[in-house]
This record gives sequence, structure tokens and C-alpha cells, in this order.
Amino acid sequence: MMQKLDLKQKTIVVFYMLYFGDMVSITPFLEVLRREAKGSRIILVIDQRFAESVQYNPNIDELVPVDRRAGGLSASWKLGRQLRDRHPDILFVLHGTTRTFLMGLAMHPKWWTGEAGTRLDHFFMDQELLVERKDCHAAEKYLRVLQDIGVEDLSHHGMQTFTGPAWETAAEAFFHKQGIRRGEKLAGFSVGSSTKEKNWPAENYGEVADYFAEKGYIPVFFGVTNELPLIEAAVGHMKWKKKAVIAAGKLSMGEFMAAASWCDVGFTNDSGPMYVFDSRGVPTIAMFGPSNARLHHPIGQRSCALSSSDLPLTQDHVRHTIRDKTYVPIERIPVEEVIRAGEWALGLREDKRYAEHYCIISS
Repeated sequence: MMQKLDLKQKTIVVFYMLYFGDMVSITPFLEVLRREAKGSRIILVIDQRFAESVQYNPNIDELVPVDRRAGGLSASWKLGRQLRDRHPDILFVLHGTTRTFLMGLAMHPKWWTGEAGTRLDHFFMDQELLVERKDCHAAEKYLRVLQDIGVEDLSHHGMQTFTGPAWETAAEAFFHKQGIRRGEKLAGFSVGSSTKEKNWPAENYGEVADYFAEKGYIPVFFGVTNELPLIEAAVGHMKWKKKAVIAAGKLSMGEFMAAASWCDVGFTNDSGPMYVFDSRGVPTIAMFGPSNARLHHPIGQRSCALSSSDLPLTQDHVRHTIRDKTYVPIERIPVEEVIRAGEWALGLREDKRYAEHYCIISS
């Protein structure tokens, strides 16, 4: 039987050390937690590489960045002992690992709940919960953790990212250097992802960029430095390549979040930038192949995932889907369909297929 927790006037620690997009997906959880935990101090322990994704989130009181690539089990224990000095009342583990087990053990919270990271966790946890469920959207599964401890009002404003003045200034300076001012029409593109099988062909992005460039939208290609070859392939395929703006490698994570909000529409693969565009209120069209659009689609009002594969909700990890080739290759998504979806995102046409935020499409 699940126990209802009193979240008010507590010190609450949340362990979540996953990746960029994941950090954005927990923002509805943080919003609801803040609303329910009146008078409480909320501490988020995260991977330091992605600290900027939540640095200005008003629903967090303290960030504790962790260098997951340095130090071993002893470093995890040491950090847990440091967190013990905060006198934690409640610990939420949203992604359990050996590291989170050791940190929780050393921290010794008054109440420990969430996902187990080892077979030993349940001997020490007060309430083990199912977090990694496969019957709902990624953002929803974290909200259900709160539901499981008695929170009834799970209403929220969707995935959100927040920026600071320095990031906004840097983004504006970047665009001004390109001769772009606020109010001009921009189409944002992010053509990379964590694995090549998740990448819609770069040349196809070039065709989409061309189409919207002819409609008066300046194509802006975001990304990290190692994605420049993909971006060069996309731009090289364009007729209007002189209109393209390359932002990849020129903005920090926080500056990218600020710059993304300048766009009228965003086109991405299943990747961290997809979550950023969507969380900044930018209508987002995201291409999916081996990953599950039902579980990870953007959720904004005019955002939609286009998927080449009709994968079950119970899909195994995307790495296994790629290994076993149990999906339709992402390049089967036609350029014409992405253009139509982009027009829908911009309010230039209506199409009921996109209203559910994901649409199974293949040529």
C-alpha cells in the first residue's frame, strides 16, 4: 500500500543524473512538486554536464552538480555524506543506479522513495516505486511518482526551460551579428542525435530548409561542433544556402535555449534540442525512427512527432531496437510530409493527424 507523504516544510532531495532531454522532461514533475511542497527546500542532484538545462528553473532551490565521469564509488559516498549535512527529510530517486544507492545510504534521509538502483535498495528504502514505466509519455511517468505518494493535482504547464539575462544577451548578440532582428521569421533545425540511426537524412533537412526559406523563413542550424558535417551536408543540398545561418558550436547550452525561442518552428530528430524547442514554446516537428514517438513526442500545442515505425508502448530500449532492426528506417519519412507538418505547426494548414502529437508515417 502506497503511503501519502506530507511534502510541506521539508528538505527534499531529488536524484536525477540523466541527459539533456531527460532534464527537460522532468520539469513538469518539478513544477508540481514545488506547488505541493509549500515551504520546502528542493535540492536537485544532476549530471554537471547538463546543469544549464535547469540552472534558472524557479522550482529548484539548490543544484548539486555531479561529475559522473570522475571519481568512483568512494566519491559517491562522500557526496552522500555532504548531502546528509542538509538534514534531508525526503529523497526521491527518479533513476536508480549503484551511485544513487550509495549516495542515498550515506545521506540517510528520513524517507527514501523512488526507483531502486541495486538489489539491495529495497532493504533500505522506505517506499520503492515504479518509475521506468512504459505506458505513458516520458514526462508523465515522473508525475505518476507524485501521484503514487498521494499528490492529486498533477496539472502543469508542460515541459519548460528557463534562461538568464547573460544567455539572452548572448543569443541576441549572435543573431544581430547575422543581421537578424527580433520579429524576423526563423525556422530552427537540429539535424543530429545520439546515434546515426535516429538521424533523418541531412539532405532532407536541406530540402525542408529550402522550402521554408522560399516562404520567408531564415533557416538556423543549431547543434554541437561534431554535428557540423551533417549540417554542411544539409546546407550543401540547399538552393538557398546563402540564407542559412550556422549556429552549431557557437552557443553554449543555455545560449541555445535562449536562441531557440527566437524560432517560429523547429525541425529535429528525437534529441535534446527537440525537448528544448518544445519547452520554449516553439512548435516542433520531430522525426522518429527506432525510438518510440508514443513515449517521447513533443507535447506543445502545435508540436508533433512523425514516426516511421509503429512501435508498441512496451518497446525495449532503443539500442535493442536498433540492434534487432525491429523498426522502419527513419529515411522512409517523406520530405513532403515534414513540410506539411511544418505548415501545420505554423498554423498555415489544418490536419487532424498531427493533433495527438505523434503520427505514424512512412512512404
